[in-house]
Amino acid sequence: MRSFSETLTVNASGGRVLVTVVLDNPNGHPMSVPNAIATDKELFGRLFEIRDTATGKLLEYQGPMVKRGALTAEDYFTVQPGMRHTNTLDITDSYAFKPGQNTYQLTYAGFAVPDLGRLEGTVRLSVAPVSFTYRADSGPMAGR
Repeated sequence: MRSFSETLTVNASGGRVLVTVVLDNPNGHPMSVPNAIATDKELFGRLFEIRDTATGKLLEYQGPMVKRGALTAEDYFTVQPGMRHTNTLDITDSYAFKPGQNTYQLTYAGFAVPDLGRLEGTVRLSVAPVSFTYRADSGPMAGR
């Protein structure tokens, strides 16, 4: 039996870095994940860890940081049994990508909640890291 899964892909072309998230629920019960990964189109906090593969250095998050309390049931998106949901986030301006062509590895520590009435009962998801190559402009906004 397959279990709930979260898969990431990165499309780094056309001057943008887009992360597509696929949530697949083949189970017989709903699973919920944070809206930040399931429905938002941009980041409002450091959601991903991105490393330069040549140096191993972590890229600085430079996007907006929204301070908030603990997540509530309203902060989750529910993937119903037998359903698949896809969302794409534009992270281009959220991380300090180096000028020129560089290769990066993106990781995400995913989790889901089987019962929104028990938010403390989270389930860790195994989300495979994704490598991608991106050519950033060397203009004044690059590498902020």
